[in-house]
Amino acid sequence: MAQWYKNNQRRFREEREILASACPLLRFVVAGPGFGINRVCALKVECAVVHGTYNLQIPDSHRHIEYGIVLVLPENYPKTPPQMFCNDAKLPIDNLDRHIMRDGRACLGVQGDIRRLWSSGSTIVDFLDNLVAPFLAWQAYYDVHQMPPPWGERSHYDIGILEFYAELLDRPVNDSVISFMSLMARKNRPKGHETCPCKSGKPLRHCHRALLYKARERIPWQDVAYDLEVIKQYSGTA
Repeated sequence: MAQWYKNNQRRFREEREILASACPLLRFVVAGPGFGINRVCALKVECAVVHGTYNLQIPDSHRHIEYGIVLVLPENYPKTPPQMFCNDAKLPIDNLDRHIMRDGRACLGVQGDIRRLWSSGSTIVDFLDNLVAPFLAWQAYYDVHQMPPPWGERSHYDIGILEFYAELLDRPVNDSVISFMSLMARKNRPKGHETCPCKSGKPLRHCHRALLYKARERIPWQDVAYDLEVIKQYSGTA
């Protein structure tokens, strides 16, 4: 698959102009292999990236704070949203208490929630406003108070992801949720003769097949696979 900006140069130019107007300290470029995302990782292939300084107004305050960030756009952008990486001493890499992964990737939420905020027609500026800004506001609060802010409906880390899928599947938050996620994360639909992930021992066709298939229709398998990988990193099994 060719990179999106090679097939849609008009969108690339328009997005770059919109970003330059809204966030003049961020640059929208095409970077090659070896481009440094942060101190621990670099690009492996050429892709579009947004990098530089993001200026954030602290909620309920007139104060501003700046953070160094990098957004890596996937080759099928805008169908798939960017990934945010931290590139700032104020955003400690490999600190799960701060929702920052080992490679500096920011955990912006469960992929299902991210998809809800990344609708058709969204732009880089929308991504910054709807996903990056809340994440950095959370970080700013943590820096000031040395504790997480009081907002947020779900638990943090892997438990929050499990809660999201437990709600989706109408299941209790237990190890069966991981089993359901493993089947949801397959590219091809599971067969009816396979054992149901609910631990009943019954074939899927005689148990929770309809529930599983419906959940697969709501959340793309790639997003579930991503969330499973996040759970592994939080649990230290990656």
